[in-house]
Amino acid sequence: EQRPHALTPRTHMADPEWVTATQTALGPLIKRPKLTAALLSKPPFRFLHDIVSEVTRATGFADGLFSEDELQSGRIKEKELKIAYLSKIFKCVEVASGGALGVRPGKVVAGMEPENTNAFLVALARVATSGVDNAGVVASTLDAIAASAKSSRSSPPASAPPVQAEPLPPPPQPPQPPQP
Repeated sequence: EQRPHALTPRTHMADPEWVTATQTALGPLIKRPKLTAALLSKPPFRFLHDIVSEVTRATGFADGLFSEDELQSGRIKEKELKIAYLSKIFKCVEVASGGALGVRPGKVVAGMEPENTNAFLVALARVATSGVDNAGVVASTLDAIAASAKSSRSSPPASAPPVQAEPLPPPPQPPQPPQP
């Protein structure tokens, strides 16, 4: 019986559970880009942009969230623009799901924390197919981003990553007439 050489790469390693979860969640929604283990293990920005674009095309989720320039991945080259794009879609998923994602756009752009990036992709698939009011979610997301930008305008420099806002409180209820 021969032992394999210690430096021989293992070719039949199982994919991490979080890669399989992402493939299971997004696979039925999109055909492109291909959700390969290699790409999901260290997702590049263009790959993530393509996934978000395809999910929007397939489900309508996040339609209206991005500007024309943001819809074209080729126009998002600088790190700050990539972080801004990801911050926007992360916030949109948080608004739709009602909870924080725990994913940091700067780390995602740097190719770090792929398990958190994949958790975002699973959450994206979940909210995109949940029947949420897309127009309401997009409006609330853009309002939250604008409010966050106003409150942080004086403190951090423009090159600082966006401040991650807390989930939005429920909308105020109209006053009820007194009961007789």
